[in-house]
Amino acid sequence: MNQADHIIRGDELPAMSRPGLRLPNEDDDRLLYGRVKWAQLRDGLSLHWSDCEELQDFVTENVVGPRVSFVLFMQGQSRVSYGDLSLTLGQPASQRAPEGVAVSMNEPVLFRRQARRGSHIRKLVVSLTPDWFEGGGEGVVSSDGAIRRFMDSHLAPRIWKPSARLLTLAEQMLNPPGYDPLLQGLYLESRALDIACEALISLGDGSAPAEQGLRPQEYRRLQRLLALLDSGEADDWTLERIAREVGVNATTLQRQFRLFKGMTVFEYQRARRLQLAREALEREGASVNEAAWRAGYNSPANFATAFKRHFGISPRQVRARV
Repeated sequence: MNQADHIIRGDELPAMSRPGLRLPNEDDDRLLYGRVKWAQLRDGLSLHWSDCEELQDFVTENVVGPRVSFVLFMQGQSRVSYGDLSLTLGQPASQRAPEGVAVSMNEPVLFRRQARRGSHIRKLVVSLTPDWFEGGGEGVVSSDGAIRRFMDSHLAPRIWKPSARLLTLAEQMLNPPGYDPLLQGLYLESRALDIACEALISLGDGSAPAEQGLRPQEYRRLQRLLALLDSGEADDWTLERIAREVGVNATTLQRQFRLFKGMTVFEYQRARRLQLAREALEREGASVNEAAWRAGYNSPANFATAFKRHFGISPRQVRARV
């Protein structure tokens, strides 16, 4: 039978994640409500998926060894870091566009994830380690120069648009049939490999525009830009001033940022301010008018419209749940 929705507590995390679990309230270890799965399908091939709501803000950290990970976000966003590389995976609630991200790691790195109370996350992660490639997968790597370059890279993520077929496979994995353990393992393994194969093919597709992948130095520049935007210092700056600050022209910055985050710089700033407003409503008991002001809106009605479009819930409903 399919796994039923339930509360996931800290002691249900994989053993390697528990030492790195940080909670704002140590007396409450309820992390998630929904369904999650961690599975080692065979040597070098692992699967993690989740379809759940995050019940509180918390951080998990663990060291992961060399691998290639294919992350498919179908709903929600997560802020993560691989070593010094910080990423926001997924798309804003207002866009609801599935996103695929591939990351290659050639040495152990510290993986860190920041959970946000109230976020609903539907994601799937397929990981392949050197053990899998040494066991027969090497032909996949050597079949295409672009794939080989990606495999040889370290922390230079690539974003791809998942196909309808891939999304169907992911949905099947989130809702597997009630097979016995052997058949269930084969069912999940076949679909995990299909997803990894399609992701690698998309990365090696010679017909894809060259700018679909960002070079490592461009990612580092965009990371500096995210730190600037998240600090709030640039809230009143023009795009041209922001671009000068990071050392490129406005057109290049906007193009690279769209590839990186799937939105414009100012769309990102608006989403960040709405998130700050939500946190003020939830944690500080701020009024809707005050939250609107913090988000940069002069009109509470316009703020409420933008808030509901972004989060799928009104500011007053958020306040009522506090």
